[in-house]
Amino acid sequence: MRRPIALTGTLIAFGLVAGACGASDGDDAKSSSAATVISADRCAKNKAAGTITFLTSFDYAAAASIIDVVSAADQGYYSDVCLEVKLQPGFSSANVALVSADTAQMTSLGSFSEVAVANSQGAGLVAVGVEGHTSIEELLIEKSANITDLKQLEAKSIGIKGAIPYSLRAMLAAKGVDEKKITQIEVDFNPVVLFQTDIVALPVYKSNEPGQLDAQGFAGKYSVFDPHDSAIPASFAVFATSKAFAKKHPSAVADFLRATLKGFQYAADNPDAAVAASLKRSDPKLYFSPTGEAFRWKTELNLVRTSTAKGAAIGAIDAKALGAEVEALITLGVIAKGSVDVASSINDTFMREITKNGELIWGE
Repeated sequence: MRRPIALTGTLIAFGLVAGACGASDGDDAKSSSAATVISADRCAKNKAAGTITFLTSFDYAAAASIIDVVSAADQGYYSDVCLEVKLQPGFSSANVALVSADTAQMTSLGSFSEVAVANSQGAGLVAVGVEGHTSIEELLIEKSANITDLKQLEAKSIGIKGAIPYSLRAMLAAKGVDEKKITQIEVDFNPVVLFQTDIVALPVYKSNEPGQLDAQGFAGKYSVFDPHDSAIPASFAVFATSKAFAKKHPSAVADFLRATLKGFQYAADNPDAAVAASLKRSDPKLYFSPTGEAFRWKTELNLVRTSTAKGAAIGAIDAKALGAEVEALITLGVIAKGSVDVASSINDTFMREITKNGELIWGE
């Protein structure tokens, strides 16, 4: 029997660390019901997929595409669709190689750009669900620097953690900024460096650093430049697997998404419980706090909802927007023209199978 769950959009990750930490987590903790919600034949197909290892994009942050997986595991939704899912903390940029090699079968990534860049290098990944259809990143600029036009960043210093995110690079390029004229300085993960060092700008995640700064008394002391305001195509909270796994176990991929999106709804309806569950699994060395993680999930939940097209389901794939994101990478010189086939780097059949009229179909 089909049971629809409302997941319609009403109208993107994370604080980074140098690497992924923590040990593998267990399978889903409990079953929410004694019986499965799919047919015996589909159940057998899903069990044939074996253990599905899911790699998070940033430990167990209370972020979209992580908190919903944790919720689905804890509430037994994967068991309900006959899947054995093993959660493992990961780091977005390191996950693509593991999924490509089938060391892990599913992952969340920071953006579709990560899929495109990986595939330009022969990774063979496919995006199967996209929760955020806007940028999760923004650029903070110290107000005392008196910068009102991004061109003024030339000949100045910007703090980075590895590299400037793709969406921010695209925004700078769109404003005519010569990236080579900006001095990029590696900084640590405390956003207060914006006010305590010589840098004047800092790339951040909307769901992380602004909340930290405001809590430390810096509200109103920085300006925000958001790629969304410059119509920069971007995405976040992207679910991906290998093309080979998707082809061999299509029902398992579809039902992984089905259970995960039910987990999304649970986390949306029960934010305190969902955040607490993620915190319980997180690495204490990362200093996640209840207040910070609550801010993260509230922010990302709102971004997912407001960036999802009216009438579309949470997780739906917008092929046109993802194609524009790849075009931005080509313009930036990140990938060569023709190196990525967008059509074969996405697969929306799974989302179309498990949703109808913008709602999740819970069961067959």
